[in-house]
Amino acid sequence: MPGFSDTSSKKPSEQRKYHAFSSKACMMRKQHFFFIAFVILLLAGYGSFVEPYRIKVEQVVIPDGDLHQAWGNATIAQLADLHIDKIGQREEKVLQLLKDIKPDLIVITGDMVQWNKDPQVALQFLEKLRAPLGVYGILGDSDTASGRGSCIFCHAGGNVHHLRQHPRMLKNGWEEITVPATGKKVTIAGVFPADDDDAGRHALAERLRQTEEPVLFLDHFSEGWQRVNHQGPLLWLAGDTHGGQIAIPDFIWPIFRLVDYPQYMSGLFSGGAHKWLYVSRGIGTVGYFPFRIGVPPELTVISFQDK
Repeated sequence: MPGFSDTSSKKPSEQRKYHAFSSKACMMRKQHFFFIAFVILLLAGYGSFVEPYRIKVEQVVIPDGDLHQAWGNATIAQLADLHIDKIGQREEKVLQLLKDIKPDLIVITGDMVQWNKDPQVALQFLEKLRAPLGVYGILGDSDTASGRGSCIFCHAGGNVHHLRQHPRMLKNGWEEITVPATGKKVTIAGVFPADDDDAGRHALAERLRQTEEPVLFLDHFSEGWQRVNHQGPLLWLAGDTHGGQIAIPDFIWPIFRLVDYPQYMSGLFSGGAHKWLYVSRGIGTVGYFPFRIGVPPELTVISFQDK
Protein backbone atom coordinates (compact mmCIF):
# COMPACT_ATOMS: atom_id res chain seq x y z
CA MET A 1 0.00 0.00 0.00
CA PRO A 2 1.42 3.39 -0.90
CA GLY A 3 2.82 5.31 2.04
CA PHE A 4 3.53 2.20 4.15
CA SER A 5 6.62 0.06 4.36
CA ASP A 6 5.89 -3.49 3.31
CA THR A 7 8.63 -5.62 4.89
CA SER A 8 7.22 -8.80 3.31
CA SER A 9 8.36 -7.64 -0.12
CA LYS A 10 11.93 -7.21 1.05
CA LYS A 11 14.58 -9.79 0.35
CA PRO A 12 15.61 -11.97 3.34
CA SER A 13 18.96 -10.20 3.64
CA GLU A 14 17.24 -6.82 3.63
CA GLN A 15 14.75 -7.99 6.28
CA ARG A 16 17.59 -9.12 8.54
CA LYS A 17 19.27 -5.73 8.16
CA TYR A 18 16.01 -3.92 8.88
CA HIS A 19 15.29 -5.92 12.04
CA ALA A 20 18.89 -5.57 13.22
CA PHE A 21 18.72 -1.80 12.76
CA SER A 22 15.36 -1.63 14.54
CA SER A 23 16.65 -3.70 17.48
CA LYS A 24 19.78 -1.58 17.73
CA ALA A 25 17.75 1.67 17.73
CA CYS A 26 15.45 0.27 20.43
CA MET A 27 18.46 -0.76 22.53
CA MET A 28 19.99 2.71 22.19
CA ARG A 29 16.72 4.34 23.30
CA LYS A 30 16.64 2.09 26.36
CA GLN A 31 20.26 2.91 27.17
CA HIS A 32 19.55 6.64 26.89
CA PHE A 33 16.50 6.28 29.11
CA PHE A 34 18.38 4.37 31.81
CA PHE A 35 21.30 6.78 31.63
CA ILE A 36 19.02 9.81 32.08
CA ALA A 37 17.15 8.06 34.91
CA PHE A 38 20.48 7.23 36.59
CA VAL A 39 21.66 10.86 36.34
CA ILE A 40 18.36 12.14 37.77
CA LEU A 41 18.53 9.69 40.68
CA LEU A 42 22.17 10.59 41.28
CA LEU A 43 21.39 14.32 41.35
CA ALA A 44 18.37 13.76 43.58
CA GLY A 45 20.44 11.73 46.03
CA TYR A 46 23.25 14.27 46.06
CA GLY A 47 20.85 17.19 46.34
CA SER A 48 18.95 15.58 49.18
CA PHE A 49 21.57 13.76 51.26
CA VAL A 50 24.92 15.42 50.53
CA GLU A 51 24.91 19.12 49.63
CA PRO A 52 22.28 20.24 52.19
CA TYR A 53 24.73 19.18 54.90
CA ARG A 54 27.86 20.76 53.40
CA ILE A 55 27.58 24.05 55.24
CA LYS A 56 29.95 26.65 53.86
CA VAL A 57 31.27 29.43 56.10
CA GLU A 58 31.03 32.58 53.98
CA GLN A 59 33.52 35.19 55.15
CA VAL A 60 32.03 38.52 54.03
CA VAL A 61 34.25 41.59 54.45
CA ILE A 62 32.42 44.89 53.95
CA PRO A 63 34.75 47.70 52.79
CA ASP A 64 33.19 50.64 54.61
CA GLY A 65 35.22 52.98 56.80
CA ASP A 66 32.23 54.26 58.79
CA LEU A 67 31.02 50.78 59.65
CA HIS A 68 34.55 49.69 60.46
CA GLN A 69 34.93 52.66 62.78
CA ALA A 70 31.83 51.53 64.67
CA TRP A 71 32.35 47.77 64.71
CA GLY A 72 36.15 47.56 64.67
CA ASN A 73 37.27 43.97 64.37
CA ALA A 74 33.98 42.58 65.70
CA THR A 75 32.39 39.73 63.73
CA ILE A 76 28.70 39.10 63.12
CA ALA A 77 27.36 35.62 62.40
CA GLN A 78 24.15 35.53 60.39
CA LEU A 79 21.87 32.49 60.43
CA ALA A 80 19.07 32.50 57.85
CA ASP A 81 16.30 30.11 56.88
CA LEU A 82 17.15 27.33 59.31
CA HIS A 83 13.77 25.60 58.72
CA ILE A 84 14.24 23.33 61.74
CA ASP A 85 11.93 20.37 62.36
CA LYS A 86 14.43 18.46 64.47
CA ILE A 87 17.90 19.01 65.91
CA GLY A 88 19.83 16.72 63.63
CA GLN A 89 23.19 16.50 61.88
CA ARG A 90 22.90 19.88 60.14
CA GLU A 91 21.86 21.75 63.28
CA GLU A 92 24.62 20.15 65.37
CA LYS A 93 27.15 21.15 62.72
CA VAL A 94 25.95 24.78 62.86
CA LEU A 95 26.38 24.81 66.63
CA GLN A 96 29.89 23.37 66.35
CA LEU A 97 30.89 25.86 63.67
CA LEU A 98 29.72 28.75 65.85
CA LYS A 99 31.75 27.41 68.78
CA ASP A 100 34.82 27.31 66.55
CA ILE A 101 34.24 30.74 64.96
CA LYS A 102 33.35 32.53 68.23
CA PRO A 103 31.49 35.48 66.66
CA ASP A 104 30.92 38.62 68.74
CA LEU A 105 27.26 38.81 67.72
CA ILE A 106 24.75 36.32 66.32
CA VAL A 107 21.69 37.39 64.34
CA ILE A 108 18.87 35.29 62.87
CA THR A 109 16.96 36.63 59.88
CA GLY A 110 13.82 34.51 60.04
CA ASP A 111 12.34 31.16 59.00
CA MET A 112 13.71 29.37 62.03
CA VAL A 113 11.05 26.64 62.05
CA GLN A 114 10.02 24.40 59.18
CA TRP A 115 6.63 25.16 57.67
CA ASN A 116 3.76 23.82 59.80
CA LYS A 117 6.08 22.19 62.35
CA ASP A 118 6.40 22.58 66.11
CA PRO A 119 8.30 25.82 66.86
CA GLN A 120 9.41 24.45 70.22
CA VAL A 121 12.20 22.43 68.57
CA ALA A 122 13.55 25.51 66.81
CA LEU A 123 13.47 27.44 70.07
CA GLN A 124 15.52 24.70 71.77
CA PHE A 125 18.16 25.19 69.09
CA LEU A 126 18.16 28.98 69.45
CA GLU A 127 18.59 28.75 73.21
CA LYS A 128 21.92 26.99 72.65
CA LEU A 129 23.36 30.02 70.82
CA ARG A 130 25.82 32.24 72.70
CA ALA A 131 27.74 35.39 71.74
CA PRO A 132 29.35 38.20 73.82
CA LEU A 133 27.18 40.95 72.28
CA GLY A 134 24.05 38.84 72.32
CA VAL A 135 21.75 36.89 70.03
CA TYR A 136 19.09 38.84 68.13
CA GLY A 137 16.52 37.77 65.59
CA ILE A 138 13.29 38.34 63.73
CA LEU A 139 10.57 36.00 62.50
CA GLY A 140 10.07 34.88 58.91
CA ASP A 141 6.91 33.82 57.16
CA SER A 142 7.36 30.14 58.03
CA ASP A 143 7.57 31.15 61.71
CA THR A 144 4.41 33.25 61.68
CA ALA A 145 2.60 30.46 59.79
CA SER A 146 2.38 28.56 63.09
CA GLY A 147 0.01 31.25 64.38
CA ARG A 148 -0.04 31.73 68.13
CA GLY A 149 2.60 29.04 68.44
CA SER A 150 5.21 31.52 67.25
CA CYS A 151 4.62 33.58 70.42
CA ILE A 152 7.13 31.38 72.25
CA PHE A 153 9.95 33.05 70.32
CA CYS A 154 9.15 36.40 71.93
CA HIS A 155 7.56 35.58 75.28
CA ALA A 156 9.10 33.29 77.88
CA GLY A 157 6.84 30.79 79.57
CA GLY A 158 3.84 31.84 77.50
CA ASN A 159 3.58 35.07 79.49
CA VAL A 160 2.85 37.97 77.17
CA HIS A 161 4.23 40.38 79.77
CA HIS A 162 7.57 38.58 79.99
CA LEU A 163 9.72 39.29 76.95
CA ARG A 164 12.31 36.66 76.17
CA GLN A 165 15.84 38.01 76.53
CA HIS A 166 17.64 35.11 74.90
CA PRO A 167 17.37 35.09 72.02
CA ARG A 168 16.09 38.65 71.77
CA MET A 169 13.42 39.01 69.08
CA LEU A 170 13.03 42.49 67.60
CA LYS A 171 9.38 42.89 66.66
CA ASN A 172 9.33 46.16 64.73
CA GLY A 173 11.74 47.52 67.31
CA TRP A 174 15.35 48.16 68.08
CA GLU A 175 18.01 47.88 70.72
CA GLU A 176 21.14 49.94 71.19
CA ILE A 177 24.38 48.20 72.06
CA THR A 178 27.93 49.40 72.67
CA VAL A 179 30.77 47.67 70.86
CA PRO A 180 33.46 47.22 73.56
CA ALA A 181 36.44 47.36 71.20
CA THR A 182 35.47 50.77 69.79
CA GLY A 183 33.20 52.22 72.46
CA LYS A 184 30.74 53.13 69.67
CA LYS A 185 26.99 52.71 69.95
CA VAL A 186 25.17 50.71 67.29
CA THR A 187 21.44 50.26 66.76
CA ILE A 188 20.18 46.75 65.99
CA ALA A 189 16.70 46.94 64.45
CA GLY A 190 14.31 44.35 63.10
CA VAL A 191 10.86 43.86 61.61
CA PHE A 192 8.43 40.97 61.44
CA PRO A 193 6.79 40.00 58.13
CA ALA A 194 3.14 40.86 57.40
CA ASP A 195 2.66 42.33 60.84
CA ASP A 196 -0.22 44.70 61.65
CA ASP A 197 1.80 46.61 64.25
CA ASP A 198 1.65 49.93 62.39
CA ALA A 199 2.55 51.89 65.51
CA GLY A 200 5.71 49.83 66.01
CA ARG A 201 6.77 50.23 62.40
CA HIS A 202 6.15 53.98 62.54
CA ALA A 203 8.19 54.31 65.74
CA LEU A 204 11.02 52.30 64.18
CA ALA A 205 10.98 54.46 61.04
CA GLU A 206 11.21 57.56 63.22
CA ARG A 207 14.10 56.09 65.16
CA LEU A 208 16.02 55.37 61.95
CA ARG A 209 15.26 58.84 60.60
CA GLN A 210 16.44 60.63 63.72
CA THR A 211 19.62 58.72 64.56
CA GLU A 212 22.91 58.83 62.70
CA GLU A 213 24.28 55.85 64.57
CA PRO A 214 25.27 52.85 62.48
CA VAL A 215 22.28 50.53 62.06
CA LEU A 216 22.23 46.77 61.70
CA PHE A 217 18.80 46.04 60.21
CA LEU A 218 17.30 42.54 60.29
CA ASP A 219 14.54 41.63 57.84
CA HIS A 220 13.53 38.33 56.32
CA PHE A 221 13.16 40.06 52.96
CA SER A 222 15.32 42.47 50.99
CA GLU A 223 12.43 44.62 49.77
CA GLY A 224 12.80 48.29 50.64
CA TRP A 225 16.42 48.28 51.74
CA GLN A 226 17.34 51.19 49.46
CA ARG A 227 14.35 53.28 50.59
CA VAL A 228 15.24 53.38 54.29
CA ASN A 229 15.35 56.97 55.56
CA HIS A 230 18.54 56.84 57.58
CA GLN A 231 21.44 59.29 57.38
CA GLY A 232 24.06 57.06 58.97
CA PRO A 233 25.71 53.84 57.78
CA LEU A 234 23.33 50.90 57.35
CA LEU A 235 23.80 47.17 56.93
CA TRP A 236 20.59 45.30 56.03
CA LEU A 237 20.69 41.52 56.48
CA ALA A 238 18.10 39.31 54.79
CA GLY A 239 17.44 35.76 53.62
CA ASP A 240 14.28 34.10 52.26
CA THR A 241 15.57 33.17 48.77
CA HIS A 242 17.74 30.18 49.84
CA GLY A 243 19.85 31.26 46.87
CA GLY A 244 17.30 29.36 44.76
CA GLN A 245 18.52 25.97 46.15
CA ILE A 246 19.27 24.89 42.55
CA ALA A 247 21.96 26.58 40.46
CA ILE A 248 20.30 27.84 37.29
CA PRO A 249 21.09 30.89 35.11
CA ASP A 250 20.12 34.19 36.76
CA PHE A 251 17.87 35.32 33.91
CA ILE A 252 15.45 32.44 34.57
CA TRP A 253 14.36 33.63 38.03
CA PRO A 254 12.58 36.83 36.97
CA ILE A 255 11.02 35.20 33.90
CA PHE A 256 9.24 32.46 35.83
CA ARG A 257 8.88 34.40 39.12
CA LEU A 258 10.15 31.42 41.08
CA VAL A 259 11.30 33.61 44.00
CA ASP A 260 10.55 37.05 45.37
CA TYR A 261 13.07 39.80 44.59
CA PRO A 262 15.17 37.78 42.09
CA GLN A 263 17.52 40.75 41.67
CA TYR A 264 18.77 40.00 45.20
CA MET A 265 19.18 36.22 45.14
CA SER A 266 22.26 36.13 47.34
CA GLY A 267 25.44 38.00 48.15
CA LEU A 268 26.55 41.54 48.97
CA PHE A 269 25.00 44.63 47.38
CA SER A 270 25.99 48.27 47.75
CA GLY A 271 23.50 51.13 47.61
CA GLY A 272 26.11 53.85 48.03
CA ALA A 273 26.25 56.37 50.89
CA HIS A 274 27.36 53.64 53.33
CA LYS A 275 24.26 51.49 52.73
CA TRP A 276 24.71 47.76 52.25
CA LEU A 277 22.55 44.68 51.77
CA TYR A 278 23.61 41.10 52.34
CA VAL A 279 21.29 38.22 51.35
CA SER A 280 22.18 34.81 52.71
CA ARG A 281 21.60 31.53 50.88
CA GLY A 282 20.37 30.19 54.20
CA ILE A 283 20.98 26.88 55.90
CA GLY A 284 17.83 24.77 55.57
CA THR A 285 15.44 23.85 52.78
CA VAL A 286 11.67 23.96 52.47
CA GLY A 287 9.94 20.71 53.36
CA TYR A 288 8.31 20.17 49.96
CA PHE A 289 11.63 20.64 48.10
CA PRO A 290 14.49 19.34 50.29
CA PHE A 291 17.20 19.67 47.64
CA ARG A 292 20.29 21.81 47.09
CA ILE A 293 22.39 21.44 43.95
CA GLY A 294 25.19 23.93 43.33
CA VAL A 295 23.83 26.23 46.06
CA PRO A 296 25.34 25.02 49.35
CA PRO A 297 23.95 26.18 52.69
CA GLU A 298 25.88 28.98 54.34
CA LEU A 299 26.77 30.30 57.73
CA THR A 300 27.69 33.93 57.15
CA VAL A 301 30.48 35.66 59.09
CA ILE A 302 30.57 39.42 58.51
CA SER A 303 33.44 41.75 59.32
CA PHE A 304 34.43 45.26 58.28
CA GLN A 305 37.48 47.06 56.97
CA ASP A 306 38.50 50.54 55.80
CA LYS A 307 38.31 51.10 52.07
